[in-house]
Amino acid sequence: MTNKEASSKQEHMVADYMGWSVVSGSGARPFRPGDITSEHFLVECKTHTEPKANITFKKSHWKKIQEEALAKDKFPLLVTDNGTQAAFHTWVMLPMRIVSNCSIPNSIDGLNNTSRSGNTIIYDDFMTRQLYNSSKLPKTVAIFMYKWDTSDNYVAIMSLSEFRDFYKEKFN
Repeated sequence: MTNKEASSKQEHMVADYMGWSVVSGSGARPFRPGDITSEHFLVECKTHTEPKANITFKKSHWKKIQEEALAKDKFPLLVTDNGTQAAFHTWVMLPMRIVSNCSIPNSIDGLNNTSRSGNTIIYDDFMTRQLYNSSKLPKTVAIFMYKWDTSDNYVAIMSLSEFRDFYKEKFN
């Protein structure tokens, strides 16, 4: 599968899952910012051409979607998966201010499989999901929060399914 095919598959999966729209001609910046859009959000999607064990969020991608979302008066979302383009392996990064009224743990007990640097957050998809599913955390809670030196200093990360539940509750 080519990068374009994998990206298109992921974008359509996420848009269909959320009931949102794929941006036609996405990637043709600056006229078509983001990959997916909704009334409240502008979304950048990242995937791989083959399955990987890790989920990776890059600060450069986050900063780019922040700037584009601000110009469109929307909230930014960075969506990434493990290369399967499947909802079950898809994670969402969002500004912490959106979920500020939720109970957000700094981490899950035993979540030591996360690597955080100034430019990247990497964690094992399977292990993180197993820890989260076995935890006693309430539904619709982020896996963790992290402070990056950007305009939205704190970010939260949650699975796509939990984000969809959160979105329906907060924005519908």
